Amino acid sequence: MILFCLLGVLAGIIAGLIPGLHSNNITIILATTPFFGIEITSFILSMCITQSFVEFIPSTMLGIPSENTFESILPAHKMVLEGKGLEAINYTVLGGIIAVIIGALLTHPFFLFLEQNQTQLRNITPLILTLAIIIFIKEGKNFKHKIGLIFIILAAGCQGILFQDQLFPLITGYFGLAGLILSLNETKNIPNQEKGEIIINFETIKYGLIGTIGGAIVAIMPGIGSNTAGGIINTLKKIPNSKNYLTLLGSINTSNFFFSFATLLALSKARNGAMIAIQEKIFYGEETLFFGTIIMILSAAIGGISTILLAKKATKLINKKNEQILNKICIIFIIFLIIMMNGINGLITLIFSTALGVYTIKKGYKRSTLMSSLIIPTILFYLFILI
Repeated sequence: MILFCLLGVLAGIIAGLIPGLHSNNITIILATTPFFGIEITSFILSMCITQSFVEFIPSTMLGIPSENTFESILPAHKMVLEGKGLEAINYTVLGGIIAVIIGALLTHPFFLFLEQNQTQLRNITPLILTLAIIIFIKEGKNFKHKIGLIFIILAAGCQGILFQDQLFPLITGYFGLAGLILSLNETKNIPNQEKGEIIINFETIKYGLIGTIGGAIVAIMPGIGSNTAGGIINTLKKIPNSKNYLTLLGSINTSNFFFSFATLLALSKARNGAMIAIQEKIFYGEETLFFGTIIMILSAAIGGISTILLAKKATKLINKKNEQILNKICIIFIIFLIIMMNGINGLITLIFSTALGVYTIKKGYKRSTLMSSLIIPTILFYLFILI
Protein backbone atom coordinates (compact mmCIF):
# COMPACT_ATOMS: atom_id res chain seq x y z
CA MET A 1 0.00 0.00 0.00
CA ILE A 2 2.71 2.52 1.01
CA LEU A 3 4.75 1.69 -2.10
CA PHE A 4 1.82 2.34 -4.45
CA CYS A 5 0.98 5.50 -2.53
CA LEU A 6 4.53 6.86 -2.96
CA LEU A 7 4.57 5.87 -6.64
CA GLY A 8 1.27 7.70 -7.06
CA VAL A 9 2.70 10.81 -5.40
CA LEU A 10 5.66 10.73 -7.81
CA ALA A 11 3.32 10.33 -10.80
CA GLY A 12 1.18 13.21 -9.47
CA ILE A 13 4.22 15.50 -9.24
CA ILE A 14 5.25 14.67 -12.81
CA ALA A 15 1.72 15.10 -14.17
CA GLY A 16 1.28 18.34 -12.22
CA LEU A 17 4.50 19.90 -13.52
CA ILE A 18 3.89 19.13 -17.21
CA PRO A 19 1.10 21.26 -18.78
CA GLY A 20 -1.19 19.12 -20.90
CA LEU A 21 -0.37 15.93 -19.03
CA HIS A 22 -3.13 15.05 -16.57
CA SER A 23 -3.65 12.22 -14.14
CA ASN A 24 -6.69 11.25 -16.24
CA ASN A 25 -4.36 10.32 -19.11
CA ILE A 26 -2.22 8.15 -16.85
CA THR A 27 -5.27 6.39 -15.41
CA ILE A 28 -6.37 5.39 -18.91
CA ILE A 29 -3.16 3.36 -19.16
CA LEU A 30 -3.58 1.98 -15.62
CA ALA A 31 -7.06 0.75 -16.46
CA THR A 32 -5.47 -1.88 -18.71
CA THR A 33 -3.09 -3.20 -16.04
CA PRO A 34 -3.71 -6.22 -13.76
CA PHE A 35 -3.60 -4.02 -10.63
CA PHE A 36 -6.77 -4.29 -8.56
CA GLY A 37 -8.32 -3.20 -5.27
CA ILE A 38 -5.99 -1.59 -2.71
CA GLU A 39 -3.06 -1.32 -5.13
CA ILE A 40 -4.72 0.73 -7.86
CA THR A 41 -6.82 2.70 -5.37
CA SER A 42 -3.67 3.77 -3.49
CA PHE A 43 -1.86 4.77 -6.66
CA ILE A 44 -4.65 6.72 -8.35
CA LEU A 45 -5.92 8.56 -5.28
CA SER A 46 -2.43 9.62 -4.20
CA MET A 47 -1.61 10.71 -7.76
CA CYS A 48 -4.78 12.79 -8.11
CA ILE A 49 -4.46 14.50 -4.73
CA THR A 50 -0.77 15.30 -5.32
CA GLN A 51 -1.48 16.74 -8.75
CA SER A 52 -4.28 18.89 -7.30
CA PHE A 53 -1.52 20.73 -5.37
CA VAL A 54 1.39 20.67 -7.84
CA GLU A 55 -0.51 21.68 -10.99
CA PHE A 56 -0.81 25.25 -9.68
CA ILE A 57 2.93 25.73 -10.29
CA PRO A 58 2.88 25.68 -14.13
CA SER A 59 -0.57 27.30 -14.30
CA THR A 60 0.80 30.17 -12.21
CA MET A 61 4.26 30.50 -13.73
CA LEU A 62 3.55 29.83 -17.43
CA GLY A 63 1.32 31.49 -20.02
CA ILE A 64 1.54 34.84 -18.22
CA PRO A 65 -0.04 37.70 -20.22
CA SER A 66 0.96 41.33 -19.89
CA GLU A 67 -0.49 44.03 -17.68
CA ASN A 68 -2.74 45.07 -20.61
CA THR A 69 -4.80 41.87 -20.36
CA PHE A 70 -5.20 41.84 -16.59
CA GLU A 71 -8.98 41.56 -16.71
CA SER A 72 -9.01 38.22 -18.52
CA ILE A 73 -6.20 36.41 -16.68
CA LEU A 74 -6.03 34.30 -13.59
CA PRO A 75 -5.46 36.01 -10.21
CA ALA A 76 -2.26 33.97 -9.87
CA HIS A 77 -0.83 35.58 -13.02
CA LYS A 78 -1.53 39.03 -11.60
CA MET A 79 0.42 38.14 -8.48
CA VAL A 80 3.37 36.88 -10.58
CA LEU A 81 3.50 40.25 -12.34
CA GLU A 82 3.52 41.86 -8.90
CA GLY A 83 6.42 39.64 -7.79
CA LYS A 84 4.19 37.48 -5.58
CA GLY A 85 4.05 34.23 -7.55
CA LEU A 86 5.36 32.11 -4.70
CA GLU A 87 2.81 33.64 -2.36
CA ALA A 88 0.05 32.82 -4.87
CA ILE A 89 1.03 29.14 -4.97
CA ASN A 90 1.30 28.96 -1.18
CA TYR A 91 -2.28 30.22 -0.85
CA THR A 92 -3.50 27.42 -3.14
CA VAL A 93 -1.62 24.94 -0.92
CA LEU A 94 -3.28 26.48 2.13
CA GLY A 95 -6.67 26.04 0.49
CA GLY A 96 -5.86 22.42 -0.29
CA ILE A 97 -4.80 21.68 3.30
CA ILE A 98 -8.00 23.26 4.66
CA ALA A 99 -9.98 21.10 2.23
CA VAL A 100 -8.16 17.97 3.38
CA ILE A 101 -8.95 18.63 7.04
CA ILE A 102 -12.61 19.47 6.45
CA GLY A 103 -13.04 16.91 3.67
CA ALA A 104 -11.74 14.10 5.87
CA LEU A 105 -14.41 14.94 8.45
CA LEU A 106 -17.25 15.31 5.96
CA THR A 107 -16.53 12.51 3.49
CA HIS A 108 -18.46 9.82 5.36
CA PRO A 109 -21.59 11.97 6.02
CA PHE A 110 -21.42 13.03 2.36
CA PHE A 111 -21.31 9.36 1.33
CA LEU A 112 -24.41 8.56 3.41
CA PHE A 113 -26.26 11.61 2.05
CA LEU A 114 -25.65 10.53 -1.55
CA GLU A 115 -26.77 6.98 -0.86
CA GLN A 116 -30.10 8.22 0.52
CA ASN A 117 -30.84 10.89 -2.13
CA GLN A 118 -29.83 9.41 -5.48
CA THR A 119 -33.13 10.02 -7.30
CA GLN A 120 -33.52 13.59 -6.05
CA LEU A 121 -29.98 14.47 -7.13
CA ARG A 122 -30.58 13.18 -10.65
CA ASN A 123 -33.77 15.23 -10.94
CA ILE A 124 -32.22 18.53 -9.87
CA THR A 125 -28.95 18.16 -11.84
CA PRO A 126 -30.19 19.82 -15.10
CA LEU A 127 -31.75 22.64 -13.06
CA ILE A 128 -28.48 23.39 -11.25
CA LEU A 129 -26.47 23.22 -14.48
CA THR A 130 -28.93 25.60 -16.17
CA LEU A 131 -28.51 27.95 -13.21
CA ALA A 132 -24.74 27.87 -13.82
CA ILE A 133 -25.29 29.04 -17.42
CA ILE A 134 -27.55 31.86 -16.20
CA ILE A 135 -24.87 32.93 -13.72
CA PHE A 136 -22.31 33.07 -16.55
CA ILE A 137 -24.57 35.45 -18.48
CA LYS A 138 -25.33 37.50 -15.38
CA GLU A 139 -21.60 38.30 -15.14
CA GLY A 140 -21.92 40.52 -18.22
CA LYS A 141 -21.14 44.16 -17.46
CA ASN A 142 -23.75 45.50 -19.90
CA PHE A 143 -26.13 44.34 -22.63
CA LYS A 144 -23.40 44.11 -25.28
CA HIS A 145 -21.15 42.17 -22.93
CA LYS A 146 -23.99 39.75 -22.11
CA ILE A 147 -24.59 39.14 -25.85
CA GLY A 148 -20.90 38.32 -26.23
CA LEU A 149 -21.11 35.86 -23.34
CA ILE A 150 -24.15 34.18 -24.87
CA PHE A 151 -22.21 33.77 -28.14
CA ILE A 152 -19.28 32.13 -26.31
CA ILE A 153 -21.63 29.89 -24.31
CA LEU A 154 -23.41 28.71 -27.47
CA ALA A 155 -20.15 28.29 -29.41
CA ALA A 156 -18.58 26.28 -26.57
CA GLY A 157 -21.77 24.23 -26.21
CA CYS A 158 -21.75 23.39 -29.93
CA GLN A 159 -18.10 22.39 -29.72
CA GLY A 160 -18.90 20.23 -26.71
CA ILE A 161 -21.59 18.41 -28.68
CA LEU A 162 -19.51 18.05 -31.86
CA PHE A 163 -16.35 16.97 -30.03
CA GLN A 164 -17.88 15.09 -27.09
CA ASP A 165 -15.48 12.18 -27.64
CA GLN A 166 -12.47 14.54 -27.68
CA LEU A 167 -12.66 16.14 -24.24
CA PHE A 168 -8.92 16.18 -23.57
CA PRO A 169 -7.98 18.33 -26.63
CA LEU A 170 -11.13 20.42 -26.14
CA ILE A 171 -10.29 21.46 -22.58
CA THR A 172 -6.55 21.70 -23.31
CA GLY A 173 -7.22 24.17 -26.11
CA TYR A 174 -9.43 26.36 -23.94
CA PHE A 175 -7.35 26.49 -20.79
CA GLY A 176 -3.85 25.54 -21.93
CA LEU A 177 -2.85 26.30 -25.48
CA ALA A 178 -4.82 29.54 -25.89
CA GLY A 179 -3.08 31.28 -23.00
CA LEU A 180 0.35 29.95 -23.98
CA ILE A 181 0.02 31.22 -27.57
CA LEU A 182 -1.14 34.68 -26.55
CA SER A 183 1.65 35.03 -24.01
CA LEU A 184 4.29 34.56 -26.73
CA ASN A 185 3.53 37.88 -28.42
CA GLU A 186 3.08 40.03 -25.34
CA THR A 187 5.66 42.33 -23.85
CA LYS A 188 5.87 42.08 -20.11
CA ASN A 189 8.27 42.57 -17.27
CA ILE A 190 8.34 39.69 -14.81
CA PRO A 191 9.93 40.93 -11.58
CA ASN A 192 11.92 38.84 -9.14
CA GLN A 193 9.53 36.84 -7.00
CA GLU A 194 9.39 37.66 -3.30
CA LYS A 195 9.25 35.18 -0.44
CA GLY A 196 5.90 33.45 -0.26
CA GLU A 197 4.71 34.60 3.14
CA ILE A 198 1.03 33.99 3.80
CA ILE A 199 -1.39 35.17 6.47
CA ILE A 200 -3.78 32.64 7.98
CA ASN A 201 -6.84 34.38 9.40
CA PHE A 202 -10.60 34.02 9.57
CA GLU A 203 -11.01 35.15 5.93
CA THR A 204 -8.66 32.54 4.45
CA ILE A 205 -10.19 29.76 6.53
CA LYS A 206 -13.67 30.91 5.53
CA TYR A 207 -12.87 30.75 1.82
CA GLY A 208 -11.17 27.40 2.32
CA LEU A 209 -14.43 26.13 3.83
CA ILE A 210 -16.52 27.64 1.02
CA GLY A 211 -14.17 26.06 -1.51
CA THR A 212 -14.50 22.67 0.16
CA ILE A 213 -18.27 22.89 -0.22
CA GLY A 214 -17.73 23.97 -3.84
CA GLY A 215 -15.57 20.89 -4.36
CA ALA A 216 -18.40 18.70 -3.08
CA ILE A 217 -20.75 20.29 -5.64
CA VAL A 218 -18.21 19.73 -8.42
CA ALA A 219 -17.97 16.07 -7.36
CA ILE A 220 -21.73 15.62 -7.70
CA MET A 221 -22.50 17.76 -10.74
CA PRO A 222 -21.14 16.53 -14.09
CA GLY A 223 -19.86 19.31 -16.34
CA ILE A 224 -18.83 21.70 -13.58
CA GLY A 225 -15.07 22.01 -13.04
CA SER A 226 -13.05 23.66 -10.29
CA ASN A 227 -12.58 26.95 -12.15
CA THR A 228 -16.27 27.03 -13.03
CA ALA A 229 -17.25 26.51 -9.40
CA GLY A 230 -14.81 29.23 -8.36
CA GLY A 231 -16.26 31.63 -10.92
CA ILE A 232 -19.83 30.91 -9.83
CA ILE A 233 -18.97 31.42 -6.15
CA ASN A 234 -17.17 34.66 -7.01
CA THR A 235 -20.27 35.88 -8.86
CA LEU A 236 -22.65 35.03 -6.02
CA LYS A 237 -20.31 36.42 -3.36
CA LYS A 238 -17.66 38.83 -4.62
CA ILE A 239 -14.29 37.67 -3.30
CA PRO A 240 -12.32 40.69 -2.04
CA ASN A 241 -8.80 39.80 -3.21
CA SER A 242 -6.67 37.35 -5.18
CA LYS A 243 -5.32 35.62 -2.08
CA ASN A 244 -8.77 34.57 -0.89
CA TYR A 245 -9.73 33.53 -4.43
CA LEU A 246 -6.63 31.33 -4.73
CA THR A 247 -7.36 29.78 -1.32
CA LEU A 248 -10.85 29.06 -2.64
CA LEU A 249 -9.54 27.46 -5.86
CA GLY A 250 -6.99 25.36 -3.98
CA SER A 251 -9.66 23.99 -1.66
CA ILE A 252 -12.10 23.28 -4.52
CA ASN A 253 -9.41 21.48 -6.50
CA THR A 254 -8.38 19.17 -3.67
CA SER A 255 -11.77 18.54 -2.06
CA ASN A 256 -13.16 17.62 -5.47
CA PHE A 257 -11.19 14.35 -5.38
CA PHE A 258 -12.22 13.57 -1.80
CA PHE A 259 -15.87 13.88 -2.67
CA SER A 260 -15.54 12.36 -6.18
CA PHE A 261 -14.32 9.16 -4.55
CA ALA A 262 -17.25 9.20 -2.13
CA THR A 263 -19.61 9.85 -5.06
CA LEU A 264 -18.21 6.85 -6.93
CA LEU A 265 -18.68 4.55 -3.94
CA ALA A 266 -22.17 5.85 -3.10
CA LEU A 267 -23.68 6.14 -6.60
CA SER A 268 -21.39 3.82 -8.62
CA LYS A 269 -20.97 6.77 -11.00
CA ALA A 270 -17.68 8.43 -11.91
CA ARG A 271 -17.47 12.21 -12.27
CA ASN A 272 -13.93 12.43 -13.70
CA GLY A 273 -11.47 10.36 -15.69
CA ALA A 274 -9.57 9.07 -12.68
CA MET A 275 -12.71 7.66 -11.07
CA ILE A 276 -13.79 6.10 -14.37
CA ALA A 277 -10.50 4.20 -14.50
CA ILE A 278 -10.93 2.59 -11.08
CA GLN A 279 -14.68 2.03 -10.94
CA GLU A 280 -14.31 -1.51 -12.26
CA LYS A 281 -11.26 -2.28 -10.12
CA ILE A 282 -12.27 -1.39 -6.56
CA PHE A 283 -14.31 -2.92 -3.76
CA TYR A 284 -17.42 -0.89 -2.97
CA GLY A 285 -18.28 -0.11 0.63
CA GLU A 286 -17.52 2.08 3.64
CA GLU A 287 -14.26 0.27 4.38
CA THR A 288 -12.88 1.32 0.99
CA LEU A 289 -14.02 4.89 1.67
CA PHE A 290 -12.15 4.92 4.98
CA PHE A 291 -9.03 3.44 3.41
CA GLY A 292 -9.13 5.93 0.52
CA THR A 293 -9.52 8.85 2.90
CA ILE A 294 -6.38 7.84 4.80
CA ILE A 295 -4.45 7.55 1.53
CA MET A 296 -5.60 11.01 0.40
CA ILE A 297 -4.64 12.61 3.75
CA LEU A 298 -1.15 11.13 3.54
CA SER A 299 -0.76 12.13 -0.11
CA ALA A 300 -1.97 15.68 0.60
CA ALA A 301 0.71 16.14 3.26
CA ILE A 302 3.47 15.02 0.87
CA GLY A 303 1.94 16.88 -2.09
CA GLY A 304 1.59 20.15 -0.18
CA ILE A 305 5.20 20.12 1.03
CA SER A 306 6.47 19.11 -2.42
CA THR A 307 4.55 21.98 -4.04
CA ILE A 308 6.05 24.58 -1.72
CA LEU A 309 9.59 23.29 -2.30
CA LEU A 310 9.17 22.96 -6.07
CA ALA A 311 7.57 26.41 -6.32
CA LYS A 312 10.67 27.97 -4.75
CA LYS A 313 12.78 26.36 -7.46
CA ALA A 314 10.34 27.43 -10.19
CA THR A 315 10.27 31.10 -9.17
CA LYS A 316 14.05 31.29 -9.56
CA LEU A 317 13.72 30.15 -13.19
CA ILE A 318 10.97 32.54 -14.15
CA ASN A 319 12.00 35.58 -16.14
CA LYS A 320 10.91 36.89 -19.51
CA LYS A 321 13.40 34.82 -21.53
CA ASN A 322 12.92 31.54 -19.67
CA GLU A 323 9.16 31.88 -19.64
CA GLN A 324 9.06 32.32 -23.42
CA ILE A 325 11.25 29.24 -23.94
CA LEU A 326 9.18 27.13 -21.53
CA ASN A 327 5.94 28.29 -23.16
CA LYS A 328 7.19 27.23 -26.60
CA ILE A 329 8.29 23.84 -25.26
CA CYS A 330 4.87 23.36 -23.65
CA ILE A 331 3.06 24.28 -26.89
CA ILE A 332 5.08 21.72 -28.87
CA PHE A 333 4.60 19.08 -26.17
CA ILE A 334 0.82 19.64 -26.00
CA ILE A 335 0.42 19.33 -29.78
CA PHE A 336 2.57 16.18 -29.81
CA LEU A 337 0.60 14.68 -26.91
CA ILE A 338 -2.75 15.39 -28.59
CA ILE A 339 -1.64 13.79 -31.87
CA MET A 340 -0.28 10.73 -30.05
CA MET A 341 -3.39 10.23 -27.90
CA ASN A 342 -6.23 11.52 -30.10
CA GLY A 343 -4.88 11.52 -33.66
CA ILE A 344 -5.98 13.91 -36.40
CA ASN A 345 -9.46 14.32 -34.87
CA GLY A 346 -7.87 15.48 -31.65
CA LEU A 347 -5.71 17.98 -33.53
CA ILE A 348 -8.79 19.39 -35.31
CA THR A 349 -10.58 19.69 -31.96
CA LEU A 350 -7.52 21.41 -30.46
CA ILE A 351 -7.45 23.99 -33.28
CA PHE A 352 -11.12 24.91 -32.86
CA SER A 353 -11.06 25.01 -29.05
CA THR A 354 -7.84 27.06 -29.02
CA ALA A 355 -9.37 29.56 -31.45
CA LEU A 356 -12.39 30.03 -29.18
CA GLY A 357 -10.11 30.24 -26.14
CA VAL A 358 -8.00 32.96 -27.78
CA TYR A 359 -11.14 34.90 -28.75
CA THR A 360 -12.47 34.66 -25.19
CA ILE A 361 -9.25 35.97 -23.66
CA LYS A 362 -8.80 38.76 -26.23
CA LYS A 363 -12.33 40.00 -25.63
CA GLY A 364 -11.81 40.02 -21.87
CA TYR A 365 -14.34 37.31 -20.96
CA LYS A 366 -13.70 34.81 -18.18
CA ARG A 367 -12.45 31.47 -19.42
CA SER A 368 -14.67 29.61 -16.97
CA THR A 369 -17.51 30.41 -19.41
CA LEU A 370 -15.95 27.90 -21.81
CA MET A 371 -16.98 25.10 -19.45
CA SER A 372 -20.35 25.45 -21.20
CA SER A 373 -18.82 22.92 -23.60
CA LEU A 374 -19.43 20.31 -20.90
CA ILE A 375 -22.42 21.82 -19.15
CA ILE A 376 -24.73 22.19 -22.18
CA PRO A 377 -24.27 18.61 -23.48
CA THR A 378 -24.82 17.33 -19.92
CA ILE A 379 -28.08 19.28 -19.60
CA LEU A 380 -29.27 17.87 -22.93
CA PHE A 381 -28.29 14.36 -21.82
CA TYR A 382 -30.28 14.61 -18.58
CA LEU A 383 -33.27 15.94 -20.51
CA PHE A 384 -32.97 12.92 -22.88
CA ILE A 385 -32.34 15.24 -25.85
CA LEU A 386 -28.76 14.12 -26.38
CA ILE A 387 -27.66 10.51 -26.11
